Amino acid sequence: MKKTFLFLFMAFMMSWSDLNAQSDYIIMLDNGNSTTNAEYANMKRGAIKLMEELLACDRRNRIAVVQYGTGKYGDASGASKPLIYIESDFTNDHFTAQNFERRLDFGDLFHESLGLIANALSGAADPNIISPQTTLNNSQPLKFVVFTDAERNMGGLNGSYLVNYNNTNYSNPLAFDNAVKFKMMGAQFTMIHTNTNSAAVGAAASIASAGGAYTGALEPNTSDPDFGTPSRLYYNRPNGFAVGQPEMDYWPNLASNICNTNGMGTVNFRYEPGECIGTTSGIGGYYNLPAGATLVSLRVELVGLQNGTVFPVNFTPNFGPGNFYNYYFQPSDFDAAVNGGATGEQKFRVSMVYLYNGNYEIAFAWNNYPFFDYDILMKCPVLRAAKSQTEEKILKLTPNPTTGQFKVILKEGTGARTLEIRDLIGNTVYNKILRGEKEIEVDLSSRKEGIYIVNVTTDKNETYSEKIIKK
Repeated sequence: MKKTFLFLFMAFMMSWSDLNAQSDYIIMLDNGNSTTNAEYANMKRGAIKLMEELLACDRRNRIAVVQYGTGKYGDASGASKPLIYIESDFTNDHFTAQNFERRLDFGDLFHESLGLIANALSGAADPNIISPQTTLNNSQPLKFVVFTDAERNMGGLNGSYLVNYNNTNYSNPLAFDNAVKFKMMGAQFTMIHTNTNSAAVGAAASIASAGGAYTGALEPNTSDPDFGTPSRLYYNRPNGFAVGQPEMDYWPNLASNICNTNGMGTVNFRYEPGECIGTTSGIGGYYNLPAGATLVSLRVELVGLQNGTVFPVNFTPNFGPGNFYNYYFQPSDFDAAVNGGATGEQKFRVSMVYLYNGNYEIAFAWNNYPFFDYDILMKCPVLRAAKSQTEEKILKLTPNPTTGQFKVILKEGTGARTLEIRDLIGNTVYNKILRGEKEIEVDLSSRKEGIYIVNVTTDKNETYSEKIIKK
């Protein structure tokens, strides 16, 4: 291992010397058996949402997904040794980066997995790298982002280990040796950790690099280049990897701590997913330009998650104050995708072209809405369409669109308890406790143009939603 890291050190120093903001990110996914398939789905969704932000932050960024465990998924015969599965070499192609599934199981030996990654980076053959892709061609500053629920050290070779399996002594530098070697070469570690055990939290926080907002307890490691640094890139999630309604900006905020946009233009948007092209909702967001830059165009594309196909979508946005934009889709806007044979689940991608210092630049974004794996279906199941029709009878908004004032009309016997209105960023702009009203007058005249989500919650804790367009 010593020779491997020496080789890496020399290679990294040569390849990183002239690079600036761009980075190579290794997304490490814990495949141990304590990660259930349901929680793996949440972890994968979070990893993809974060990757989208990192790829949009700087178009030169690249991603490699590395999964780690101690046995092949669904095959116990090869268990009890550290394994990694590399999904692809570093790439800035979104379709390639997000196209993965669970590969491993049983245990998670994080420290030993870093040693396998070191071999992949150096090109050294290793039978414990069990994927078709066995090497990683790193040429930019290296950053690790680790999704894990691991303990500090628990069990045998199929156990849960953040530290060195062969040296678990508390506060011993050898317990964190591989992470420290990477740090000494300039690598950065971000830890996203679903564990509340104090020893596990302290160990994971010790592995995390300086930065971020975490200032809690961490295990001392005098060999760590970050030793004595009070804040770390450690993110504890005691309830798992799924994000909730109050955390709408969780992944963008996390990405902003580990990615440098270098002052270039950015764009973002939200779209509430889950429907087909016949019953779409509106899209809205904000764009930001460097001083002196001029907006040229905003475009929307539909990207297929099954095959990576890309089709243009008709998009003529309305612009509002504060660099806000929005648009309400019509079925005909998707003619290019329909005529081109697009199928299955799709994602929107918004691209912004702008003129800056005499050059045309481009920025792009994926949906900031964090709760779904896709944005739109080319076709909807019959039952989903039927459900939408039922919900439309419970809640009606008129007029829609509106210049500000409108009525919320509720079906008789709905048992509505609360009325809440949010903007596409997730901020509450109106709320009211209901006491049997059938019609509620609302005034959004003071609010900016755009799309708002009207939510009615019943006494059975059922929530019904409609969208109102403020002109």
